[in-house]
Amino acid sequence: MIPKKLTFHTFSFVMSFLMSGVMSLSMLVMESATINEVFAGWPSAWAVAMLVAFPFSLLVVPLTQRLVSAIVSDE
Repeated sequence: MIPKKLTFHTFSFVMSFLMSGVMSLSMLVMESATINEVFAGWPSAWAVAMLVAFPFSLLVVPLTQRLVSAIVSDE
């Protein structure tokens, strides 16, 4: 099991992993002519997307949490 102190990093990794996979697949589906091109290119596209998404999420998640806290009422 992953220690509780790594919750933030684990959350960021899992969110990045899933979102980069979905986004890279959807972009390839829109841009590729055949399903074979999609499945041939998806692993490398996903890897590049993950390299961008994970560090970015480490920065964006805390900012997003602060922004949401500022605009949501305590009621």
